[in-house]
Amino acid sequence: MPQKLRKKNIIHLENEVNSLLKSELSRFHYPIKLIYQVDERIPDGIEENPHYKVIFIIPKRYLKKAYKRNLAKRRLREAFRINQNLLDHFRESGKRIYLAFIYVSAEVVPFKQMETAVVKLITDLK
Repeated sequence: MPQKLRKKNIIHLENEVNSLLKSELSRFHYPIKLIYQVDERIPDGIEENPHYKVIFIIPKRYLKKAYKRNLAKRRLREAFRINQNLLDHFRESGKRIYLAFIYVSAEVVPFKQMETAVVKLITDLK
């Protein structure tokens, strides 16, 4: 079954981003910091309201060149897309989780290292 990262699963609204970044719940596994927020409200419809929403942040402060930020963001998105099924227990429990993956390395790391970090961070949420 092909897994896609749909547009409805990406955080776009400024107030959602601001409330998520103010959250005190966070985890860290090099090279990624995860800030998350769990919403206990049960969504009305699973299709209209996804059980997770995510944003990927690659600060210019760490990677000055745009092509490096783009490469890191593509790798981070792909690592999450492949392993997004690890968040299915939030759907079963009727909760929604907001995730912010923040890249904190000064150089672009290999995909395997990034995928390992994403899996570790997601499994720690259980």
